Amino acid sequence: MAAANSGLFVAAIIAVGLGVVFLVSDWRTPSSRWMAFALIVAGAAIAFNAHLLVLSVDDLPFRARFAGFLEALAFACGVEWGIRVGRTIGDAETPAPRRLGPSRFAELAVLAYAVLAALFPEQRMQHLIGALEFGGLGSPMFWLFATLPMIGFGLIFVASISMLRRRPDKAEAGRIISMLVVMPLLGLAFIVPLDWAPVTVALAEVVFILGALRYFMIQGARAQFMARFMAPQVAEMVRTRGLRHAMRRHRIQVTVVSADIRGFTSYAHGVPPETVLRLLRDFYASVGMTSERHGGTIKDLAGDGVLIVLGAPVAMADHAERALQLARRLQTHTRPVVQRYSSSLGLGVGVATGEVAVGIVGQRARFEYVAVGPAVNLASRLCDRARDGEVRVDARTLELAGETATGRPLRRYVKGLREPVATYVLNPLREARNG
Repeated sequence: MAAANSGLFVAAIIAVGLGVVFLVSDWRTPSSRWMAFALIVAGAAIAFNAHLLVLSVDDLPFRARFAGFLEALAFACGVEWGIRVGRTIGDAETPAPRRLGPSRFAELAVLAYAVLAALFPEQRMQHLIGALEFGGLGSPMFWLFATLPMIGFGLIFVASISMLRRRPDKAEAGRIISMLVVMPLLGLAFIVPLDWAPVTVALAEVVFILGALRYFMIQGARAQFMARFMAPQVAEMVRTRGLRHAMRRHRIQVTVVSADIRGFTSYAHGVPPETVLRLLRDFYASVGMTSERHGGTIKDLAGDGVLIVLGAPVAMADHAERALQLARRLQTHTRPVVQRYSSSLGLGVGVATGEVAVGIVGQRARFEYVAVGPAVNLASRLCDRARDGEVRVDARTLELAGETATGRPLRRYVKGLREPVATYVLNPLREARNG
C-alpha cells in the first residue's frame, strides 16, 4: 500500500508538471490551455486518491466526497480540449461543425458519477478502487460506480474517432490518438491491484508524452516554416484554427505590392560581392519591417525584388488601403536605405488588386506559399514600369481604398493582358505626412 501510495504521488507530480509545460510553452493556443488544465486537475485527482488510500475506509473524512468531482473536472477539461480541436476542422466558408452532443452527454455522465461518489464515498473506495484485487467486479456496487464513467469514455471515444475521420490538424491528430490510448489506461488504474495502479498511470503518461513530443516537433517545424515569409497574423490563425485551415488552397481577392531596386545590376558589377550582400540584407530587413507593420505576407524575395500579398492567408477587408500605405512607406523609408549605398540606386513599386489562388505547393521538407493570378502579374508589370521613387497602382486598388487619383491615368498594354490597363502614379510623400 505504501509503495502504491508513493508511486501515485510521483505520477501526480508528473501530470501536473506536464500541464505546467503546456501552459507555459503554448498558452496562446486554446486547445493547449484546456489540455494543460486537464493534466493539472488530473494530477490533483491522482494525488487526492493516493491520500485517501492510506485512510480507513470505515472512517473517511468529509473531504473524501470531493474525489469524484476532481475526476469529473479533469474529464470536463479534456472534453473542452477536444471541442477546441474540433473547431479547427473546416474552412472559412464552411465553419467546422460543432458536434457537441456526445461530448456534453459524456460530461453529464461523469458528473453523475461524481455526485454518486459524493453520496457514497465509502462504497466507492471499497467497491471501485482496486476492484480486480479484491474481487469487486461481480459486485453490483462496482457496476453502479463504473457504468457512468464507462459511458462517458465510450461517448468521447466515438466522438474522437469521428473527429479523426474529418481529418483534423496534423499536430492535434497525434494528441487525439494518444488520448484514445491514455483514457482506457487511466480507467484501468482505478480497478487494477493497488500495486499496479502507479504503473498503469505512468504508462498512460508515457503515451501522452510521446503524443506531446510529436505535437511540439510539428509546431516547431511550422514556426520555422512560417517565419520565413508570413505575417504574425498567420501564426495566430494557425494557433486558433490549425495549419490545414490557414494553408488551404482557395481563391480570394488580395492586393499585391511588387518592389524592385533600380540600378541594381550595374551597381552590383562595380562593387565587391560582400557589399552587395550587405545592401540586400538591409533592403530585406527594411521591407520585412514595413510589411509586418501593415499586415503583409512576403511571398517572394528574389534578388533585388520583393512581392508582398495583403489579404492572404489572413483575410482583411482593407487590404487595398493597407497596400497603398505599405507602398508609400517603401518609398519613404526603404528607398533611403537603398540610396545610402549609392545615389545611383532607387526603388520602383507597383500595386494591383484582383482575385488570386493561394495555397501551399511542394513536397516533403520543401514547401512554398504561392499566390497565382492576374493581380500578381499586373503588380509585377507596374513595378517594372515605375520609375525611381514612383508608386504605380491600378484603378481597382484606388477604388477599393477609397482614394481619388490626381492626374490623368496612363493607359498601357501590359504583358499577359489583352486590354490596356489604366494606372496612376501616387505621391509617396502622403504616407510620410500621415504617419
